[in-house]
This record gives sequence, structure tokens and C-alpha cells, in this order.
Amino acid sequence: MSHILTVGIAALDIINVVERYPQEDEELRATAQRVARGGNAANTACVLTQLGHRIDFAGVLAGDPDGLRIAQDLLDHKVSTRFCQHVPFGKAPTSYITLNSSNGSRTIVHYRDLPELDFTHFANLPIEKFDWLHFEGRNVTETAKMLRHARERLVDQPVSLEVEKARDGIDELFPLADILLFSRAFVTGRGFDSAAAFFDAISEQAPGGMLVCTWGDRGAYARDAHQRDYHSPAFPPAKVVDTIGAGDTFNAGLIDALASGGTLEQALNHACRLAGGKVGQSGLDDLTRQ
Repeated sequence: MSHILTVGIAALDIINVVERYPQEDEELRATAQRVARGGNAANTACVLTQLGHRIDFAGVLAGDPDGLRIAQDLLDHKVSTRFCQHVPFGKAPTSYITLNSSNGSRTIVHYRDLPELDFTHFANLPIEKFDWLHFEGRNVTETAKMLRHARERLVDQPVSLEVEKARDGIDELFPLADILLFSRAFVTGRGFDSAAAFFDAISEQAPGGMLVCTWGDRGAYARDAHQRDYHSPAFPPAKVVDTIGAGDTFNAGLIDALASGGTLEQALNHACRLAGGKVGQSGLDDLTRQ
């Protein structure tokens, strides 16, 4: 078991399940609705606790009813919130998600009225006590300060960084992490049609780093510090039910395997299997029963 800190956001997901995606200006009845905790770092934290790790989450939690609900959900999933930045104002980040039951795709409208976690708060955390630090690639200016601060204080603990979306200046973060977890959307948005071509292009920006990229139904790809490439196929379920949080689940699976002493090849395979099981069920609970 490792003691892991995840840094990012926690959100409230309001999920409407529909039989097909609606056309603009159409009224469509939802077949089901659920409300759940969301946010990349928070989701990854909750999957990691299922895998047996001790997890602390560092993010901003609002004092409104939704913020209190998110905080309680994290605690219910054995994720500690003692290092969160609590603010009495603002609205908890909320994602309004349309989940298409015919193919499992999700469309998200996100609203937030809350500041991001700032460096001043992070600088006071006892990060030396953790075995692993995992960051979302957001709030780039403050995250860069956090990563540099971690580099100054940590001895040999791994630092992973999720790069899901294109953000101004995000390349600045690449040399500061040991493991970079890219989404296919980010890579194709940069104009690349393969993970290998993308890895070639950014290798000088992440010297000595481990590069990982998910690629949907083609599984995931990785390159280690010695420029060796790896690939794991996808492990799709019999029926795709819910893709919400699949990337967060993959990240947790990869961290779990590497933190437990697995090779990169083993970790890639483990992460793909876990993510495949997740898309075959609704929500993120009970993943280890797959």
C-alpha cells in the first residue's frame, strides 16, 4: 500500500441518461438520472482507495451544499480531505453530463465559480510524507510552482501529471513530472495521428520522463526513459455502458501498478483492463469486483 496525494479538482456530476443524443432545440426525456462526485483528481483518488492505497486529496472545496456533499462523498470513499483548501464562498464546480446509453458517450457542460488550488496553500503541505504525488494539468501557473516546489523537497518519490486538455503554457509542466499521462484528445489536438509520433516530438521537453497516452478502443501506448515503446490493447466490455471517468480509472490503474513495483508494460495492461471494466458499468464503485 502506498500513501498518495492527488492534486486537482472535485466536482459534482449531474448525469442525465438518454437513449440518443438530442438535436439542438429538442426536448428529450431522460431515462435515468444520478448525481455523483466528479473531477479527475477526485475520481482517481477514489479508485486508488479501492485498490488498497491510502489517499489524500488536495483541492478547493466550497462551503455551499454541493461542496459539502462532495466532501462527504470523498470521506465515504476513504479519501482524506484534511489537506483541502476550504472556502466559505463560491459554487462547487458542477458538470452537467448527457450520457448516451446507445454507445456510452458523454457530453459535458461544466460550470465553476470557485478559485483553483493555489501554491501558497500547497507549499504548507507535508509532501515529504507521501510515496507518490499525482497532479492534474490545470491552473498552469500555480501548478508549475507546485511541481518545482515538489522537486526541491522530494527525494525519490514519483510525480505524475495528467494532461487531458490543451491549456495555455501547459508544455511548461512537461519537464517537471516523472510520468506524463496524455489523452488522445490532447495528442490529436496537437495534430498527431499516433502516440509514437507525439512522443518523438516532445521527447526533448520531457527528458528522462515516462510518457503514456490512452487511445480509446486501440488501448494505450507508453515510452520509458530508455526510449522503449510499449502498447496494451483495450479490454472492452460486452456492452459499453458508461465512459464517464474511464480516463481517471486508467490513471489510477497505472499508478497502482507502478507504485506496487510493476513494470511499465504490466502497468499499462493493468490500467487498460481496469478502464475496460469501468466502461462496462455505471459509476466508479466496486471496480475491483470485475
